[in-house]
Amino acid sequence: MDKKNLILISKACLLLSILGFCLPVFDGINGFAALIYFLGGAQGALYTLIGIALGILFLAMTVSLVISSLTFVSNNKVSYTPLMIKVDWTLMIIILVTSLFSFIAIKKFTDEDLDIAIGFHLIIYGIIAHFIVYLYSTMVGENLSTKKEERRAYWMLSLPAIIFYFGVMTFPAIFSVILSLTNYSGGSLFEKGALQFVGLKNYIKVFSDQYFYISLKNNLWIVFVSVFGQLPLGFLLAYVLTRGLVKGRDFFQTMIYLPCVISTVVIGILFQTFFSSHGAWNEIMQWINPEYEWSMNSRPMLPVLFAILWMYTGTYLIIFMANLQKIDPQIMEAATIDGASEWQVLWNIIFPELSGVFVISAILAISGSLKSFDLIYVMTGGGPAKQTYVLSLYMFDKAFRGASDYPMANTISTIMVVISLVLIGIVKTLEKKFGAKEE
Repeated sequence: MDKKNLILISKACLLLSILGFCLPVFDGINGFAALIYFLGGAQGALYTLIGIALGILFLAMTVSLVISSLTFVSNNKVSYTPLMIKVDWTLMIIILVTSLFSFIAIKKFTDEDLDIAIGFHLIIYGIIAHFIVYLYSTMVGENLSTKKEERRAYWMLSLPAIIFYFGVMTFPAIFSVILSLTNYSGGSLFEKGALQFVGLKNYIKVFSDQYFYISLKNNLWIVFVSVFGQLPLGFLLAYVLTRGLVKGRDFFQTMIYLPCVISTVVIGILFQTFFSSHGAWNEIMQWINPEYEWSMNSRPMLPVLFAILWMYTGTYLIIFMANLQKIDPQIMEAATIDGASEWQVLWNIIFPELSGVFVISAILAISGSLKSFDLIYVMTGGGPAKQTYVLSLYMFDKAFRGASDYPMANTISTIMVVISLVLIGIVKTLEKKFGAKEE
């Protein structure tokens, strides 16, 4: 069976779905009845969304049928053009998304006795059959070029990964943004009145909270220490060890990287004890100055920043050492023979070669800094008086401590993503302007 006939069969399956909208069923409900019920129910935004989704579903199926009929029936010589394929795939995605949303939501309304009856079964079976037959039709080709075959193989192999990524990463992120615009308070999403859109109310509430600005300031301090502390220090140590400027390279490399393999909880407890009022830091300083008194209340973030600097510098040490070893040593030896100083070798050879590595490391440092949670949670728990709050801990408290405020937590997470993208965009812009292109 050729491709054209398979596509026509898949469109015939859509007729079955449209029949499920139109067929009057005495013991259940069909698509149009549900559409009218939810649009006219006036029982919340979720009801209206379901009605709109059912309406879009019916329109998408109708448009798909009409376009295919005009293309194939009116003129048999007309081929299925690339534009037609794009239109069909767009309509199919709309059909799948709206149908999944509608039927999952409707199935939850058990108290309304809106069970999926014969009309809905016809819609579901028709959509499934349409999708399967149409997908199979894409595997049937006539005189395909090598390029088209490669493209088809690419999509067949990459589609499962794309779907998995969408389900695990993209959909939760989009859904988090949607929840930040609602008053969702937990429990079932599909109960009557459980979900109502409130617009930017949660964002206004966050920006008027003093603890948000404390958390943001602390996060920016962590970003600063990571980008301008961990990266330069990691590079400096990697340069010294790679160039053999000190003996005992393996020993120092192991000692510097060791904090990266120790549990964060262990490190948090270690530094919490070290910087406590009766800890080693206070004892050492009192031995130097008997009148010295250490208090976490005056500078609560300093121990946290020190612990972060100590813990993660080893990661960038390994990154920079691995990339320094990729640079041809003969280039540096030739520069040294020609009279170049160590600084000139560093500035004119090593920095340009590692510009891309600096950018990637900066992106890792920024993203890691904005999601800092476990070390601070163990060391301070956000105290004293929430002065060591960071955005992730602030979000955690809103979601899971006391009375849960899920919209606020999702709002904070959305702001964290936006800040991360802005900072990464700045880094990429600076790299394009000042960085050298790697071959």
